[in-house]
Amino acid sequence: MTEGDLTMGLVIRQATVDDIPAIEALDRYSVSPLRNIHHDLQKYFGSLDPSMHERNLVFLAQVDAEVAGKAELVLSPATLPIQVGYIKRVIVHPDYRGQGIARQLMKALVAFSQEQGITFLDLHVFEKNQPAIRLYESLGFKEEHREIYYRLKLKDEQRR
Repeated sequence: MTEGDLTMGLVIRQATVDDIPAIEALDRYSVSPLRNIHHDLQKYFGSLDPSMHERNLVFLAQVDAEVAGKAELVLSPATLPIQVGYIKRVIVHPDYRGQGIARQLMKALVAFSQEQGITFLDLHVFEKNQPAIRLYESLGFKEEHREIYYRLKLKDEQRR
């Protein structure tokens, strides 16, 4: 299937509470070494006041009835003078990779952010994730700086 064929049946939409199982299933395909950090998906669909708290939105790429990919967008509080969005956890199911879904998700997030009056969109990517880097650069993202991530192991993890 070519990218053009796929995008004919592709729908990008905001997730709802009913999508939590699909979101959790996609998260299992993340290659990020930080993917095991616990997060409560219910917070994405809470009733936080956006004038005081950041808003976490999840966008899903759906092909027919299948959720094929996701991306998360964190929006800064509306009270800040400069509005910044942060894109995180862009994940496409392995069966749908290489078909333009991540590109369509990113374009949807950019368009949504423009509609919301966002000034900047930020994201992090691991330097070994060359396909993602090529995608982001092709969409106009520019490297700002590099970080070095350190961790000190204090005790062995407890298996549950």
